[in-house]
Amino acid sequence: MSSPSLHDLQGRFWRAIAANPGTLAASDALLAVATPSANLDSAARLQVYVDAYFWRLREVLAEDFPRLASVLGDERFAELARAYLQAHPSAQPSVRHLGDAFPDFVARAGGLPPHLGDLARLERARTDVFDAPDDVPLTIAHLRAVDPAAWPALRFAPLRALAVLRLDWPVHELWGDDDAVPLAPASTTLRVWRGVAHRVFHAVLEPRAALALERLIAGEPFGTVCGAFDDLPPEEGARQATGLLARWVEDGLVIRLV
Repeated sequence: MSSPSLHDLQGRFWRAIAANPGTLAASDALLAVATPSANLDSAARLQVYVDAYFWRLREVLAEDFPRLASVLGDERFAELARAYLQAHPSAQPSVRHLGDAFPDFVARAGGLPPHLGDLARLERARTDVFDAPDDVPLTIAHLRAVDPAAWPALRFAPLRALAVLRLDWPVHELWGDDDAVPLAPASTTLRVWRGVAHRVFHAVLEPRAALALERLIAGEPFGTVCGAFDDLPPEEGARQATGLLARWVEDGLVIRLV
């Protein structure tokens, strides 16, 4: 019987460590060529790689979802990571996208506090805006140069390192020193963005501001953005809309006029 090729052995080794994260799934052919050591048999030697692979991926998830990992603790987070990797095995050379499906997985997982799916969504959004491309923000001086008659039709390009999250839980309250803050369900909208020095922030948006920012991100004209304040007296609505736009520009959320 001919010996397996290097390519075949590599495939067998990969399947042995990745098919069921944390559990060895070695074929007899792979075990036959894995040389025992003085202290470990073939299976035990391969298990070293199985454990190292799983714990590295678990570490990646913990780095991307640190608050969630802290809330759950090491053991429960490891169990969650193992179940996730079985359902969503790593499929790319880079681990950057390992946690892409993690928030939805957490939200559907049984036996977890119901707010943890939203917590994972916030943490994923923070990672995504951190990695977003760089932009040069618009300045207040650019706005002052606009002809007043042009404002209703004006459109703005948003910062690419910006996201708006509509959540069922106020998980931003877990961002203090105490991860065990008791939460009650409450519809919450957050803006998440990357500011100067690549620092990532998130802040609560009240309903009118959330609608206005979503319209701006969607490329709606400023007149439509202002429509988020139509329930207010016209002068007050215009004042709030223009003040909000000025705040967004100051925070670097707008990069150019369209």
